[in-house]
Amino acid sequence: QVISVFDIPLNDNKGKRRSLTEFKGKVVLLDFHAFSMPESVQRIMMLRDVYNKYHDRGFEIYQVSVDDNEHYWKTKTSALPWVCVHDPAGVESEYLQKYNVTQIPTFFLIDKNNSLEKRDSQIKDLDSEIQSLL
Repeated sequence: QVISVFDIPLNDNKGKRRSLTEFKGKVVLLDFHAFSMPESVQRIMMLRDVYNKYHDRGFEIYQVSVDDNEHYWKTKTSALPWVCVHDPAGVESEYLQKYNVTQIPTFFLIDKNNSLEKRDSQIKDLDSEIQSLL
């Protein structure tokens, strides 16, 4: 059964409106994140490795921050190469509800047709899952 993504139109760290669905034709890792969390740095390093490995093959990361402090988020994301958007609603975000996210961080893989493939709890080997979608 094909589950289409719920679009997430939010402003990125440069103030530009970005939508999750604008990446149709690419494999997308949708990441719900809070930069204020203790394990944030390790997660960003992991995401950077994955991004560097697959970006030139049509892979993108769309990262939704639910941090309370927008300035802190902008500082933390200024050097990141992927799309970083911020939800001012924070943990009350409607998108957390739509994607049934009960803990942060959580990520999803989305195929080239904007269909939801898997959530992180269903993925044993992220590399092989991404390769199978590319």
